[in-house]
Amino acid sequence: MYEVGQTIYTILEDKYKVVPLKISEQIVTKTLEGETVSYKAMMPNKKMSKVDLSKLKNIYTDIDQVKKYMLDNAEYAINEVLNETSAIENKFFKKALLEKEKEIEELSACNINDSNDTINSNDPPTKETVNIDLGDGQIGKLNIKSIDEVLDQKKNEHITPWRLQLNLSCKI
Repeated sequence: MYEVGQTIYTILEDKYKVVPLKISEQIVTKTLEGETVSYKAMMPNKKMSKVDLSKLKNIYTDIDQVKKYMLDNAEYAINEVLNETSAIENKFFKKALLEKEKEIEELSACNINDSNDTINSNDPPTKETVNIDLGDGQIGKLNIKSIDEVLDQKKNEHITPWRLQLNLSCKI
């Protein structure tokens, strides 16, 4: 599986380090049950300590394999964080957004132009204020004198006061 003198790599996950090791021994043990092969590798330290490979996990023969493993783990961790973020967003914000959109959709019915929304009169009203049904039990008061004052302004000279069309819409 390994050759004596071969460089291999392991990841010390608790220390976030990649460590190169050099295969220093191949041990073949023959017993009545069969033959087993184990390996020892030198650690890169002053004592050149030896470690039994069976005690290590995440052993790689190529540095590119190590890089791929680390990138895959990082991508997995990032995806987990983003999935959790999306779940929180859906739980707290999307639900509220959907409720808000539903409210807006219900209120948008107020903005539909209908012949009932238009005041078109040739004769001036006899009262100073007119009550206007805004829907949903809401009544608005329209002060006729304030309309006359607006219409008297120079920018509105082209509009005659009693041929005024008002489109009523709900305010959100």
